[in-house]
Amino acid sequence: MTRTRKSNVPTLPRKRIRHALPTTLIAGALLAAGLAGCSASTSSSTAQQSSGIVNPAACGLSALASAAKPVQIVMWHELVRTNNDWLVNATNAFNSSQSQVHVSLVQQPDYKTLFEKYKAGLSTGDLPDVAQFEDTTVQQLVDSQSTVPVQDCIDASHYSLSDYLPRTLKFYNVQNVQRSMPWAVSDVIMYYDPGKFAKAGLDPNNPPQTLAQVMQDSQKIVASGAATHGIALHAQPYVFEYLLAKSGGEYVNNGNGRTSRTTDANLTSPTATKIWNWWDQMVKSGLALNTGSDPNSIDHLLAIGTGNAAMTFEASGVVGPIEAVLSSGQYKGTQIAAAPLPALTTGGGVPVGDGSLWIGNHSSLAKRAAAWKFIQYLDSPEEQASLAAESGYVPVRVSSTKLPVLADRWAQDPNYKVGYTQLTQGTLSYANIGSLIGDYQGVRSSVTDGLVQMLSSGQTPAAAAGIAEREANTAIGNYNTRIGAG
Repeated sequence: MTRTRKSNVPTLPRKRIRHALPTTLIAGALLAAGLAGCSASTSSSTAQQSSGIVNPAACGLSALASAAKPVQIVMWHELVRTNNDWLVNATNAFNSSQSQVHVSLVQQPDYKTLFEKYKAGLSTGDLPDVAQFEDTTVQQLVDSQSTVPVQDCIDASHYSLSDYLPRTLKFYNVQNVQRSMPWAVSDVIMYYDPGKFAKAGLDPNNPPQTLAQVMQDSQKIVASGAATHGIALHAQPYVFEYLLAKSGGEYVNNGNGRTSRTTDANLTSPTATKIWNWWDQMVKSGLALNTGSDPNSIDHLLAIGTGNAAMTFEASGVVGPIEAVLSSGQYKGTQIAAAPLPALTTGGGVPVGDGSLWIGNHSSLAKRAAAWKFIQYLDSPEEQASLAAESGYVPVRVSSTKLPVLADRWAQDPNYKVGYTQLTQGTLSYANIGSLIGDYQGVRSSVTDGLVQMLSSGQTPAAAAGIAEREANTAIGNYNTRIGAG
């Protein structure tokens, strides 16, 4: 789910929107190539048996106990504006609440800059003790061997994962080992204007659940004059990924990279083909407004305010910024409601997007344990409830949803709850726990290229999908070759 602003409407606070990250090898040698299946155990015995790499002593709890206090650690993050304000306040409260650990924050402008600085730091030594990385970097971070699996600390401290929303853990679990802890996460949902729905004779309380229904509702919206187009579609790969996942399709082979290393993309699969065709038909018919492929564009959101569209797809983390703009008096008459993302069929699920917290193995044992102490604080039910109520991020703890600060927010504004609700829907599968890809951004760039070829250059959906898949396979193969896994 970058923080470039082109208007008064902020862009998303998450990974799912951006960035073609460089695909050079981060550092170090390849870890074991065999990856775990979909079901991830949380016990130390299972983790150790499946991977042989979990070492609770590496968390450093005893070193923290005997270290001079406070132990100073540094966290790199990419939260901005009000989300950054929240983190600063939370960190100050943590520092004041105990004397063992003191955290200093270093804000980075976006995930891309943070990751590039981290890779440079592997050579220079300028590295954080704990860092927020987006989910597309999981495979590269594992391959780098530059982090301490948080499973070490989970086992060392007998930390229970039973309160976590299961799907928030899954993306960051590799080889049955929890590599990082979910923290500021989100997922893609649908935004729509209930007033425009009512004007078109549609039930504002019954938004479309399938892509076919999106098409049908768009026809009524356009015919009634409620909006120029039914939906605004931002030609970004994260939207394609979420539509595919919720429709039951796997983005890449080998169980989305979970049963063994990813070697090929699945962009021409039957499920993917249906999504390419739907997207093309919507735009070519005028039922959808193509707002282009600029990752920093917010035209798809603006389209609802200007009457160019009644619906769009975006991340749940943008609920707060959208409502702040509307409450300021801009776009008078526009309302906003949120709903789960439609898909080819009902009943599917989606993966999480955005940030998790990683511990660097360059840090001393005491600093590792200090980082773990801070992670536990940020992931506590109270802090997760506070962050979700403030920002629209999805709480990763089930008990957070029962706390008044969040329960009251959801009761007053159900839009804030949709991202969480969607992560409870659908049976866990390889399709919806997230993909492990070395050159994830290379694959995303290929999807963007395919969408542009189809929507702007006249390629058929089949031809565009073929172009995207070939480019994706090249990116995947080149990365695997560079790290010796090809």
